[in-house]
Amino acid sequence: MTRNKIHNITKECQSLESELSKYKLCASLIPEKSFYANLRKVLTKKKWDLIRNFVYERDSYKCSICGRSGVKLEAHENWKYGYINSIQKLHDIKSLCRMCHLNKHLGLASILAREDKLDYTKIVEHWCKTNNEELTKFGDYEEKVYKLWYLRNKFDWKIVDKNNKEIFKDLNYNGLIESIKQIGK
Repeated sequence: MTRNKIHNITKECQSLESELSKYKLCASLIPEKSFYANLRKVLTKKKWDLIRNFVYERDSYKCSICGRSGVKLEAHENWKYGYINSIQKLHDIKSLCRMCHLNKHLGLASILAREDKLDYTKIVEHWCKTNNEELTKFGDYEEKVYKLWYLRNKFDWKIVDKNNKEIFKDLNYNGLIESIKQIGK
């Protein structure tokens, strides 16, 4: 891509991110090349369990978005995108209830719904309730989410942790734990 094209796509991505940031619950569709590129796949089950259990405790055993407690929690990796250098950086790991997690992975939720494994209307209802939005707003929101995903797919992302270490080359487990602990302070 030319510098000018990168600049234009970056501005469009940042504009969409700004518009979407007004929502408490907002999808964060990762670029297609990053599918299945996550800590759970890199770490041993024991190490991943230690991380996610630390996150659950840090988040007081409740969903960090909608606040539900007494439900099964799932650990969700939040990423930040540096468009100029094509850096996809692990920003945080949060405790989410299943409905918020499926909303974060709206593309996966859509696939599960098409396979009759999920009622998509429940995903939409949870989004509306959590964001205090009317059902009529969801279509415009969803369109922006997918447009941002489409634009992010134009980059060849380098996936790094908070210490700028490539996750699939030289992940420092102890450094990762320390960076997650710092988030809660």
